[in-house]
Amino acid sequence: MNISLFGSHVATSRREMLKRLGFASCIGLVGRPREMQAAERRLDVPFDRLVQSFGYDNEGPGLAVLVHQSGQPEYMRCVGLATIKDRQPVTTATMFELASVTKSITATAILMLQDRQQLKVTDDVRKYIPELPEYDKKNPIQIRHLAQHTSGLASYMDIPDVLSKHPDYTLNSDYVGEFARQNVPLDFPTGQKYAYNNTNYLLLAEIIARVTGTTYGQHLRDAIFDPAGMKTAFVSEGPGSVPVVAGRVDAIGYGQEEGEWKPLWGVPPARQEKLLTCGDGAVWCSLEDMLAWDRALRAKKLMKPDTAKLAVVPSRTRDGRTNPYGYGWELYYNNPKQLNGFGHGGGWGGFGTYYYHDILTGLTTVMLGNGRPIDMNKFWYALMDLVNKHGLS
Repeated sequence: MNISLFGSHVATSRREMLKRLGFASCIGLVGRPREMQAAERRLDVPFDRLVQSFGYDNEGPGLAVLVHQSGQPEYMRCVGLATIKDRQPVTTATMFELASVTKSITATAILMLQDRQQLKVTDDVRKYIPELPEYDKKNPIQIRHLAQHTSGLASYMDIPDVLSKHPDYTLNSDYVGEFARQNVPLDFPTGQKYAYNNTNYLLLAEIIARVTGTTYGQHLRDAIFDPAGMKTAFVSEGPGSVPVVAGRVDAIGYGQEEGEWKPLWGVPPARQEKLLTCGDGAVWCSLEDMLAWDRALRAKKLMKPDTAKLAVVPSRTRDGRTNPYGYGWELYYNNPKQLNGFGHGGGWGGFGTYYYHDILTGLTTVMLGNGRPIDMNKFWYALMDLVNKHGLS
């Protein structure tokens, strides 16, 4: 799924739209009062027309959408197939690879460890991963540089001839030592500028594992998934890491080849992937899990209030720029002093994912897809028009 992320250049028009949405979020699904169900019927038909206009049908990869506002019933709607071969439909319980939306969860775990005084974001990364090269003794790479994408490290995906301990797959630990073994240089001096890079979050996951003495996935289960009520969330980080749950449907990511949908990415038993790194991706969630994640963030269940504020503070780099990225969050501004909202997008192996929370209205939108390429930016605006038109006053 091709994702067009929402940048600051569209923030003003987004703000104007969201100001109109304060009354438009009283929409829900089954089990609501009769007057609410009538509103749902009014919204469902135009929603179905909307997704059809973007090419969705019941024969190809699907999409799961959540619109949520504090104190209001949530609206969830799904279309298409999670797995084409056996025609499993996408539902609110279908599991999706979050891709880079994982980064928000990884950074939250790091900040929670700071709250627990198990690390500091100003710590030298080599305190926890000493096998990394010491690029600049006077200007060491700190944890905050990883979280804010200002480290200068090269992309691990570009490193050739990685010495894997396992013939059939590679893990985070396989890549960590390669920076020194292959003398991989920095792309730029640490803290000089912002440059989005998956290496940063692979290393954050490795730090989490080493500090807690467990796996990245197990720590997320203990520290975030269970407390937040993300009942079915898991991390695919190596053999045996994907829990076996009867009846659970794990979506497969698809791409088109000569007019046919071809599977690209998934988890056992359907697929056995070779790249099993995590932290930059590899968290799997359902729409229901994402609703629980959103509720936990709103309720400040996971971090101290001051830490939650730190998460959405933009980085400032030596090139003189203030960068629209905090700790695992893309930041959206109406003007340099007014933060509109925060979120993250992701795309990997056919999966396309998006989370966005608007601060003023409290409106959250989540979109999880498994293959059909669409312009997420255009879809979001169309969806907001739909909610504005068919919501309740």
